[in-house]
Amino acid sequence: MRTASANRRIINEPPRLSFDPYAVPAFSTRTGPVFRLHPYPTKINYQGIIPFILAHTKPGDLVYDGFAGTCSTGLAAAACAEPDYEVLKHLDAGSRERIGWGPRRAICIDIGVLPTFIGRTVLKPFDIGTFEIMFNRIMDGLEREWGWIYEASDDKGMNGVIRQTVLSDIIRCPNCNAQSRFLDMFVDFEKGDFKDEGVCPNCDKSISAKNAPRVTETIYDDLLSTERLVVKREPVTLYGVTGKRRWSRPVNETDLAVIKKISETSFPPCAKAIPMLSGEPRWGDMYRAGYHRDITFAHHFYTRRNYLALSLLYDACSELPEEFRDHYLLLVSSYNVAHSSLMTRFVFKQGSNKPVNTSAQPAALYISGCAVEKNVFHGVRQKLKELRAAVMKIQKWNPQVEVYTRAAQNSGLPANSVDYIFTDPPFGGNIQYSEINFLSEIWLGAFTNNKYETIMSKSQKKTLTNYERLLTDAFRENFKMLKPGRYMTVVFHSTKREIWNALHNSIVNAGFEIVNSSVLVKDQASFKQTLTSGAVKRDAIILAHKPINNNRSISSFLSSYQTPADFLRNRLSTLSEDEINERTFDFLFSRYVGMCLASSKVSVGAKEFKRILDSVAEEKDGLWFLRDNEK
Repeated sequence: MRTASANRRIINEPPRLSFDPYAVPAFSTRTGPVFRLHPYPTKINYQGIIPFILAHTKPGDLVYDGFAGTCSTGLAAAACAEPDYEVLKHLDAGSRERIGWGPRRAICIDIGVLPTFIGRTVLKPFDIGTFEIMFNRIMDGLEREWGWIYEASDDKGMNGVIRQTVLSDIIRCPNCNAQSRFLDMFVDFEKGDFKDEGVCPNCDKSISAKNAPRVTETIYDDLLSTERLVVKREPVTLYGVTGKRRWSRPVNETDLAVIKKISETSFPPCAKAIPMLSGEPRWGDMYRAGYHRDITFAHHFYTRRNYLALSLLYDACSELPEEFRDHYLLLVSSYNVAHSSLMTRFVFKQGSNKPVNTSAQPAALYISGCAVEKNVFHGVRQKLKELRAAVMKIQKWNPQVEVYTRAAQNSGLPANSVDYIFTDPPFGGNIQYSEINFLSEIWLGAFTNNKYETIMSKSQKKTLTNYERLLTDAFRENFKMLKPGRYMTVVFHSTKREIWNALHNSIVNAGFEIVNSSVLVKDQASFKQTLTSGAVKRDAIILAHKPINNNRSISSFLSSYQTPADFLRNRLSTLSEDEINERTFDFLFSRYVGMCLASSKVSVGAKEFKRILDSVAEEKDGLWFLRDNEK
């Protein structure tokens, strides 16, 4: 029986690598202080990139990424300075022996203001000890003057501090107009689940959670100096701490009095009314008429208490010397959107009826019917530990990384100057980065210029054709700067045939030849990967080569195109008993896409591929095996 390794690629002239990182699936975990320091959608853990840099370069070489995001590629290049156990444990003994450890240089470019701010700041050396003293001094001062906004008596009448408050939208029964709390109607705390339908306690009629009408009320918005309609929300339950003892209780009149006092408290001068993107009611692709009703300005994404707390934190930045301000802003930003806004929510873990607070959904602007208002002062203090751990790790590497806020199509780098490219471009219209980043960038005072943002977007009027053109121009820029005979590794994900073909066209039309592929395994799928029908939870890794003197000397890793059915028959019949992961739908589809990109175009998307898989194979515990009549 042929092994999967033997079947993996048939080439005339193998890539000259110190070892082959494409022979096995690559891994990107969601752990470690550097990865956890600041949330950002779809980012790859820098440790998952290290094997590719080690294989394609030697110490001192220049690595480039034009879709750098928060600069994971730059961090990986710097981290090559010393052996990494997490990397080594995923490699075989032969590969470990051939690794040439030593720092690489890197240039990271991204069009986004937020990601380049994050990357530039985490890579910048500074005195963490002095910063901690100054940061704690600022927090102590803020909490002495403003701690009352999160103070509350506990369940025994003792003075305590609020950790979080559970809020509930108020809904109106479309049948009898009676008002109820979303939390009461659609959350089953006994079973630990959210219900799709609830029953009106007044008329006993069934109501859909998705379409339940929200009750609105009129409030005075002092940042806009006018009255406006808002969705009516009520605080329901407090979770707090007194000393080391945690407690919870229902919201009482004293708590409501504190909320009223906050509503009468002025914001600091730095708090501004910033319209959501264009400022129109439908402000972008992420707008949803249901839960975004009446949200037209950035501060509408927050409770007044938390917007006040964030404003106070950002206002205090001016108290720091210039050299520490970026790290302070990074620290506050790392907690901001994921935990401070109305997008924070609670979930139930499988098999448990206890609610667990979690962050906002990544790559979404979703507001739950029962949002959670967390204590921003407490949360930002907790982030200091992660900053210290990340900084201490990064500074050991002495990074030689340059970070620029530019379009990938206009890098400004000279021709034939780069030794290797590792890049992770946007996946079509999967994520609207500039829109997602807007709520963070309002605090940085600069916004992404999305003219060259390489995505599909209705609000930006960017079609598949526009996306392919932008991607092609970016890869042409890559081709120009890459030295002849060198390589570009592209990480990509989609379930749609037309998106994969746009990627194929852009790489090939830029002048590259596609020669190999692999699969990236993330230990946690994205929100869209988890919920989308026919979703694929693995990213494909594509290896492209810049020919020497336009001489295409390397053939593809599979000699010819196969139909999806033939590919599945060949693949499933040659897998060994040990290659269990390769029998999952995710791996099979990713391997099929890799084969197509190297030899032709992708003929079917994930849903059609699944239908064909059903016809030639049968599933057993998530693994696929050829049917008897197909062997």
